Amino acid sequence: MTGLIRQSIRFGAVGLVNTAIGLVAIYSLMFFWGIGPGIANVIGYAIGLAVSFALNRVWTFSSNRPVAHVLPKYLLTAAISYLLNLGAVLSAVSLYSSNPYLAQLFGIGIYTVCMFFGCRWFVFAPTPFERTLPG
Repeated sequence: MTGLIRQSIRFGAVGLVNTAIGLVAIYSLMFFWGIGPGIANVIGYAIGLAVSFALNRVWTFSSNRPVAHVLPKYLLTAAISYLLNLGAVLSAVSLYSSNPYLAQLFGIGIYTVCMFFGCRWFVFAPTPFERTLPG
């Protein structure tokens, strides 16, 4: 299996895990602690993003670079991916009168693809030195 395929499968699996954990956090915060949906959503997404970062760093992209080096790039990539997602959703709905539920699915696809390639080519891309190492 090629590196791209293996990484994309792992990235998808990590996405399912962080989505499940984030959703459990959101629901738990609302149900058990009475936290409002907006604050619960922010906290749940932050937890999901942290899980995603940790799993993608170690498992998907096998990076051993210091967290301080890659975390800012990861957060920037997530922010850009989210803005592209939001722009796609809002454009689909307002400019093309798309069904908003389908537009959300389209936006998720945009986010996922941008985040994957952003991680592969920017956040966790091998340094020139690492590319010259054998194996």
